[in-house]
Parts: sequence; structure tokens; C-alpha cells
Amino acid sequence: MNKPVIKICGVCDPKMAGEAARLGADFVGIIFHPQSRRFVKIEQTKAIAAAAKENGAIPVAVFVDHTADQMAEICIQSDIQTIQLHGSMARKQHSLLPADYQRIYVQAVSSAGVINNDADNGLLYCDPRRDYLLFDNVEAGKGRPFNWDAFKYSGHFRMGLAGGLTPDNVGLAIKKFQPALVDVSSGVENSSGEKDLRLIKDFIKAVGVVNDHK
Repeated sequence: MNKPVIKICGVCDPKMAGEAARLGADFVGIIFHPQSRRFVKIEQTKAIAAAAKENGAIPVAVFVDHTADQMAEICIQSDIQTIQLHGSMARKQHSLLPADYQRIYVQAVSSAGVINNDADNGLLYCDPRRDYLLFDNVEAGKGRPFNWDAFKYSGHFRMGLAGGLTPDNVGLAIKKFQPALVDVSSGVENSSGEKDLRLIKDFIKAVGVVNDHK
């Protein structure tokens, strides 16, 4: 199995985006959901996306309650072509966006490890050759894992894993699920809720250690 790509989500400033990319992050997530404490205004986004790209990472626009027109406008202004789809509106309308946009389609998982039904049917418009299917706790963004022992996925999409990942448990998660993508936010934040470069480095190192020992 190849080493999973690493996404550091909820990055709020260009300096942190650049540093995370230099440390080895493959994706840098920028959140556009106003109710998130990691929300970034459009005025800041272009600089964050540029810093990620300049240092070798791909910026990801994270959407929740956004229409296709809103998503397209943000992506154009920010020069972003990879999007993450959390909310019902975004999952329903992403099919109206350009076909060459890469999607990270989020599928909610209950705390018990049961995959929720895709009521929006947006996955029908994703491409397994291009896109990722990211499994996250139904209460996304709170750093809580779902029941890994009860969770199973055997579909055609490259699987991503989120929800409560940390430098301490990401190795176990990789060994258990062999995901193509690991996504972390709270797990690399300090007690003040801010991204911590030491924790980001530890997370990336932990992913690499598992890969080296395969």
C-alpha cells in the first residue's frame, strides 16, 4: 500500500499553510463555514492558498451550506480546484461545478461506526479515479473518533479517514484501514485551539513511520 496523503484542515493563515506544506502536508484545508471557529473570510483565502501551493501542497476549499454558484465564486477568487463537501447543499450541488475539480466527498459516520445513508446522492457525480470519499464523525470538527472496530468500507472510492485523529493514533488507523488519505484538524491544535507546528510535524512523522515499517 502507498503512503496515505495527509490533509491538515482548518488552517487560518498563510504562514501556517506554508509551514505545514514544508513539513510534508499534501493538502491544506481552508474552511468557509461561518459557524466554524476555523472560518476564513474570502479576503484571506487567496494568500493561504498561494502559500500552500508555493510550498508543495494543494489547497482545499471546505464547504457546508454553499450553493454551486457560491462554491464556484470562492474557488475562482481563491484559485482553488480541490473542494471538500460536508453539508447537504454542497453535496447536492457540486455536480454543477467544473468536472475537473477534485472532490473530497464527506460521508458521515455515527459514533457507533455506522455509515449514514447518502441522502443527497451526490456521490453519484463523483469519480473514483479523481475523488476521495472521506469518512468523518457525524459531529465533524470536534476531534471525536467514531467506533473504528464497527466501521467497514469496501467500495470503489479511495477512502479518507477523519475524526479524532492525532499523532498518537494515526499509525493504528493506517494499519487498521489502509486509507488513501488521513485528515486532521483538532489533533494538531494546542490547548488554545490553534494549529501547533510541533504537533503537525509529529503527525506527519507518525504517518511516515507506519509506511516505513510496512
